[in-house]
Amino acid sequence: PTKAPTKAPTKAPTKAPTKAPTKASTKAPINATIMCTLKATLAFPFDTPNDAPYHGYNSEYMEVTEGGNSDDMCSYLFSDILPTWCTYENSDPDGDSAYVVNLDDNYYDDKDILTSETIEIFNAAGRTFNFAVSHHFFGQDYYPDEPGWEDHVMATVLKINNQSHGSQTALNNDGWSHPTDINTPTHVKQQNGEWKVNPDYQGDFVVTVACDD
Repeated sequence: PTKAPTKAPTKAPTKAPTKAPTKASTKAPINATIMCTLKATLAFPFDTPNDAPYHGYNSEYMEVTEGGNSDDMCSYLFSDILPTWCTYENSDPDGDSAYVVNLDDNYYDDKDILTSETIEIFNAAGRTFNFAVSHHFFGQDYYPDEPGWEDHVMATVLKINNQSHGSQTALNNDGWSHPTDINTPTHVKQQNGEWKVNPDYQGDFVVTVACDD
C-alpha cells in the first residue's frame, strides 16, 4: 500500500509535462521564423491591354516543381490536385495562363483580355524549387504583315518574393523574362502555306530558388 502509489504519481506525470511541452515550445517557433514562404507572379509588364506596346495575342504559363521531382507540380494544369506545399491563383477565375489580347478598338469592342498567374509556396526552408515559364504557341502567327501586330515581342515577367524575410522581399527587382527580338516571330510560314513553330524563338526559361534560413 505504500510503494505502488508512489511510483505511479512520480514517474508518469513527470514525463508528460517535461518532454512533450518542451518540444512544442522550442521547435515550433523556430520553424515559424525560417519556414520561407515564396510568392511567384507571372504577368505582362503593363496594367491594361490598351497599355500593351503591340496588338495581338500572347499566352505564357508557369510550372513549379521541387528539386528534380516532376511528379508533384504546382500549376494550373494540376490545380485540382495541387501539392500540399503550394497554392495556385489566376487573376481570372477561368484563366489558365498569363494571357493578353490587345485588339484594335476601332474594329473590336470589349475583346481585350489581360490575366496573370500567382503561385505561393509554403515551408520552403531547406528546399529547392524550379520555376519554369513556357510560351504557349498558337496555331499560327496572326496578322504578321500588319504594322503594330508584333505580339511575339510581348514577354511576361516572372517575379518571386520572399514573404518571410524582413530585409529581403524581391529576389530580383526586375524579374526574369525570356529574350525577344522584333525579327524573330513565334512562327514561320512554309512554302506549302502551313505554319510551324519558329525554332529560333526562345520562349522558355527556368529560375531555380534554394531557400535557406
